[in-house]
Amino acid sequence: MLAAAFALPIAGAIAQPSQALRQRLQGAIDQIPIVNTHEHTIAEADRLAAPRDPFLLVDHYLVNDMVSAGMPADDVAKLANTSMAIADRWKIFEPWWKRCQFTGYATAFRTALQDLYGVAGIDARGLEHVQQQMAGLQTGFYKQVLLQHAHIAYSVLDDYWNGEPTKPDTELFTLARKFDWFATPRSRKDLDRMAEVTGVQIQSLAQLKQAMEKRIQQNLDVGMVAIKSTIAYQRSLDFPIVSESVAAKDFVRLAATREPAARPANEADRPFAALEAHMFHHLLAVAEDRRIPIQIHTGMQAGNNNNPAYTRASLLTPCIRRYPNLSFDLFHIGFPWTGDVLALAKMFPNVSVDFCWAWILSPVLAKRALREMLGALPYSKILGFGGDYRYVELTYGHARMARRGIAEVLADMVQEGACSESAAAEMARSMLSEAPARLFPKHRPA
Repeated sequence: MLAAAFALPIAGAIAQPSQALRQRLQGAIDQIPIVNTHEHTIAEADRLAAPRDPFLLVDHYLVNDMVSAGMPADDVAKLANTSMAIADRWKIFEPWWKRCQFTGYATAFRTALQDLYGVAGIDARGLEHVQQQMAGLQTGFYKQVLLQHAHIAYSVLDDYWNGEPTKPDTELFTLARKFDWFATPRSRKDLDRMAEVTGVQIQSLAQLKQAMEKRIQQNLDVGMVAIKSTIAYQRSLDFPIVSESVAAKDFVRLAATREPAARPANEADRPFAALEAHMFHHLLAVAEDRRIPIQIHTGMQAGNNNNPAYTRASLLTPCIRRYPNLSFDLFHIGFPWTGDVLALAKMFPNVSVDFCWAWILSPVLAKRALREMLGALPYSKILGFGGDYRYVELTYGHARMARRGIAEVLADMVQEGACSESAAAEMARSMLSEAPARLFPKHRPA
């Protein structure tokens, strides 16, 4: 009898949230206007000028899963060949789709096609239907998808393809821009390009800093609300303190380099590493002085055959400590090292955790990370969604996944007795709207 009294419950006996609870929370979360922390959306005019082709939507992220599964480069190129019929490309696509159809990238793709184009299933006939529907796209398409269907209030846009600091559609977007190229020049040609766009002749380290500051101001003048850094695609996030005199020696060698060397395979082989570290710290100092938050890529890199070891968020700890008045938005929950960003956000008031890209990288891991973070962090430090896509249909699909994942996590918390239903709704509003709006207002305060 005693043994029976203390028997552990089996897994199936653990209470699950009721369907009614899930539906109520999902309904409330679906009504929240999302402030989307991160997008790469191409201009609507450019999208409408592009081929009206469903395989365009495969090209961003989903194709990387297929390459990981073994898809040959020749087949990747054929998918993008719009002169080939959909049926012929489907024969190439189908075996790889079958292997990848349950990943987060595939789920966003499938959700977008089903909801926005009325496709019952992903097959040749369905893709031909999408192609026919795409033929009718016209101006206003972005507002219809982002505002009406995805219910996104506005998105922080990293328009990396645009060399000039132009103002995006202010109804849909606010602006983030990158300045990594000022920290990682590779030759005199890079310095000359910086001089061309800023009007600052760069013959010294001081002038390189002046040019960076001028470029930042050019972007502030068109409404930039955040600085973005993807420097972890190029080098480690470990930035030691380097003196002006040591960095100046690197600058002299850089200015005398007419042609850039091949990109180094190893950190130890970076020829201007001291200059890079010095300039990155200058970027952070300027951002702190001007009260501009910085969004930093941490964790997994997009594409295939990258070096994720460069990207661990914990490498940024000295920078976070050195600039206590600079807001650090750590991207992609540091996937797969989510514990790094959780620890940093728990310790430092100036660190936020950003779930951009996370719900499609791994929906299950994202839910698990959110539950852990809600038990460890003030929920006001969690930014719940960033689409991280070039194409608005996929942003819609990703937003659907994020809302669903957040609803499931919060329903579990209510069922566990960890919070009330009203508190769950409050946390969702904070993560999806209020916290990102505080950090990235639609218009930068004067």
